[in-house]
Amino acid sequence: MPDKVIVTNEGALRAKYGEDFDVHVILAPLRQADATRGVQTTVVRIDDAGDIGAFNSPPVTDPSDQQQVKGAIDAVFAADPPDYLMLLGAGDVVPHQDLDNPLYHPDDPQSDPDQVVPSDLPYACESPYSRAIPDFAAPTRVVGRLPDVTGATEPGALQTIIATAVAWQSRGRSDYEPYFGLTAEVWNTSTELSLRNTFGSSTELHPSPDDGPAWDDALLGRRSHFINCHGAQVDPHFYGQRGPDYPIAHESDLVQGHISEGTVATAECCYGAELYDPGLGDGTPGLCLAYLLSGAYGFFGSTTVAYGPADSNDSADLICQYFLQRILAGASLGRAALEAQQDYVRAAPLFGPQDQKTLAQFVLLGDPSVHPVAPARPGHSVAAFRSDGKASPSAALGTGRTDRRRALAAKGLALRESTSVALADDTPPPAHIAKTLTEVAGTLDIDIRAIHTFAVREAPALAKTRFPVTDGQRIVVASGSERHSDAPVTEYHLLIAVTDRDEVSFVKQLRSK
Repeated sequence: MPDKVIVTNEGALRAKYGEDFDVHVILAPLRQADATRGVQTTVVRIDDAGDIGAFNSPPVTDPSDQQQVKGAIDAVFAADPPDYLMLLGAGDVVPHQDLDNPLYHPDDPQSDPDQVVPSDLPYACESPYSRAIPDFAAPTRVVGRLPDVTGATEPGALQTIIATAVAWQSRGRSDYEPYFGLTAEVWNTSTELSLRNTFGSSTELHPSPDDGPAWDDALLGRRSHFINCHGAQVDPHFYGQRGPDYPIAHESDLVQGHISEGTVATAECCYGAELYDPGLGDGTPGLCLAYLLSGAYGFFGSTTVAYGPADSNDSADLICQYFLQRILAGASLGRAALEAQQDYVRAAPLFGPQDQKTLAQFVLLGDPSVHPVAPARPGHSVAAFRSDGKASPSAALGTGRTDRRRALAAKGLALRESTSVALADDTPPPAHIAKTLTEVAGTLDIDIRAIHTFAVREAPALAKTRFPVTDGQRIVVASGSERHSDAPVTEYHLLIAVTDRDEVSFVKQLRSK
C-alpha cells in the first residue's frame, strides 16, 4: 500500500468538467512532487471497477450514495491502511456523510436548525456506515479533503488548489507563531483564552467591531489565522457582534490575493467550512475556498451551526485550539486534525450531544500530507525538511510515521473503550429540573424553545471499575434562539445540565458562532 491514497469519483468529475477530464493527468504533478518528498501516492477512482475492485469492493454506481462511498473507502483501508487518505472533490464528487444531529428537535424549528451534520468523520473511523455520531467517537485514520467548487463547470479552481499541494514547503515554527486573531467583540474573553493557550499571548487579537474588515496585507499575511466570529449559510462573510450589531468582520473578496502562501486557518464560525455552490448566492465562494484558492495549505472549520461559551473555552474553542497546537508542533495537516479529534473526545468527561456535534462538524480542507511547520528533531535543520524539491526531506518527514500511526490507532481504540456517550432518551425530565433550566434561562434572557433528554451509555472500561455511571445520570439540554431585526445570523442558545438521581450537578451555557 502506498503512503497516500487519493480517493475520488472520476465520473462525478467528468459530469462537472466534461468527458475529456482525466483525473490522472490533473494529479500527475502532485504524485510526482509527493515522490520527490518520499511519499508514494496512488489514485483510487471509487467508481472504476478496476481501481476499487483491486480492494475487493464493488464500484460506486451513484456518487451521492453515502453508504456505497463509505464502504469503498473502508475497503481501501482494509487492504493495508495508508498513512494519508485524501478525498478529492467537494460533496458533489465525494459526499460528506450525513450524520443525525442529536441537538435537532423536529417539534421546534426555532431550536438547532441542522437536521443532519455533513461530516468527513466517518471516513476517519473503522466503524461501518451509520448515521449515528456516537458510532464514530473513536477516529483512527488521517483524512483530509482537497475540494473543488461545488457546482463548477470549469476545473480551474481545482487546478489552483492542487498546484498549492504540489508546491508546498515546510517552514520553521517561527514563521507560524505570528498570528491573525479575529473575534466577535462579545467573545473577547473566550478568544483571548484560546490564543493564550495556542500561541502563548493574546496581544494580537482584533475584535469586530471596531476592527476590520479591510485588513492590511501585513496582518493577513501572517500564516496562522484563528477566527471566532459568526457565520451563516451560503454566505462569503464572517460577522462580528456588539449587542444587536453584526458588522462584517471578514469576507472572501478581501482574502483572495492577500494572504500568504502556506497559511493555515481555523474558524469556529457556523458554516465556516460549508462547501456551498456559489451559484446559490451572488457567485462568491465561501471563505474556506477563498483561503485555499489564495494559497492556504489548510482550513479547519465547521459545516453547520457550531457552539461555544462567551467567556470561557468549550466545544468549538477547544477543537480549534487542539488543531493549531498540533500544527505548531510539526504535525501534518491530517495528523493535526485526527489528534484534535482524539484530544477533544478524551477531554470530554461525558461525550454529550453538543460534543458529538462538535466532533462531527469540523472538517479539514487541504492535503492531509502537508507539513506546514517543519518538525524540530535533533540533528536536522529546518532546511532539511523543506519540501520544495531542492532538498530531500523524505527520510526526515517519514521517520517514525508508522509508529505514529500505530499509536494513533491504539489511542482511538482506547477512546472506544473509555468514552461514556449520551444517547437520546424520550423520557421527559422531571418537572423540577425543567423548572430549574427555565429559571436559569430567564436570568440569561434566553427564550427556551425545546428540552431534550439524553441517557448515558457507560464506557465499557468504566463498567469494570469502582466508578461506573449511575443509572440515574442524564443530560438535559434546553435550547432556544433569537434573531435581532435585520441581523445576518440567528443566534442559538444551549443550556446543558448534567443530572444524577434527578438532581442537577451543573449547568453550562453555549451559544452559536
